[in-house]
Amino acid sequence: MATDLNAISRVIRSKNRFVVSAHMHFDGDAGASQLAMARLLRMAGKEAIVVNDEETPIQFRFLPEIETILTAVPADYAPDAVVIIDTPVRENINCGDIRRRFQKPVVSAEEAGTIGKSAWKDVVTIYLDHHERSDPLGEYAYVDPTASAAALIVARLLKALKVPADSTLGTMIVCGIMSDTGRFSFANTTPEALRVVADMMDAGASVNQVATELYYKNSFDSVRVTGQALSTMELSASGKVCSMLIYEEPVNAQGQAIEVEDLPNWPVTIRGVEIGMFLRPGADGTVRVSIRSAGEADVNKFASQFGGGGHKKAAGCKMKIPIEEARRALVAAAEKFLLEK
Repeated sequence: MATDLNAISRVIRSKNRFVVSAHMHFDGDAGASQLAMARLLRMAGKEAIVVNDEETPIQFRFLPEIETILTAVPADYAPDAVVIIDTPVRENINCGDIRRRFQKPVVSAEEAGTIGKSAWKDVVTIYLDHHERSDPLGEYAYVDPTASAAALIVARLLKALKVPADSTLGTMIVCGIMSDTGRFSFANTTPEALRVVADMMDAGASVNQVATELYYKNSFDSVRVTGQALSTMELSASGKVCSMLIYEEPVNAQGQAIEVEDLPNWPVTIRGVEIGMFLRPGADGTVRVSIRSAGEADVNKFASQFGGGGHKKAAGCKMKIPIEEARRALVAAAEKFLLEK
């Protein structure tokens, strides 16, 4: 199943109609990468659609071609390939048609039924990811934990397919890399990532425009929610673990989700903190936990204790207990983890 990008490029050239999706809870890398992948495919002469079950958060609606995202695979669309990107946990695929095919227990392609107008047995699956704890699926998988972002993998495919970038594709790729490297400041900011951003700027993308849209156009509601979350911040006895939370999923007066993507990074801005955690309620009754490392602590390894994972510096997990109980359990486990590392 594991393969390289040249092999995946050959598969792409041999196929015609693609469905692209990423993980649930649209963020800057997953969201932009799936759009970039679909645009790359169209620029290579293919048909491609992006399908997400969930609504796109307000702060990402500046992305070009965001209006093309569908909520389901059309019944008359006959794909011969699926691309799943930036999705380390198969249960989090943001397309119900694909998620049902691959969630466990996985059935054979012959038993899986159809996606759109196509039988699954006639559809190949390409899996692209950059998480350390990944769950590859499908016939062709490329996983590189050294890649700064999933968008970087799309940029590599761009070269492999010999497709020239344009400003639209460049904006998408810059958004993905900027998001996952914390504005080019996290430890995963590599020379390759910066070279790709420079290439996208040469193609017409504006780093300033992407940064402004992502970080300097906050809604009043999001700033208010940030203040409420900060008021819940607690330091552990050692001063090395910091946690904060929100008790309800924030929505505005119109019922739209309020952007809170940057909240997980706040706890690790406290001097002396090595592990930071942000807890929020999940739609399925669970508690969603975002975990960050400000030192040498491997939070991917830490999150694995709770069935989660991600990267060394940024990971996550879910817990099925009340949120305050989850906080206490996580803080105690983090203190122990830091003592043992």
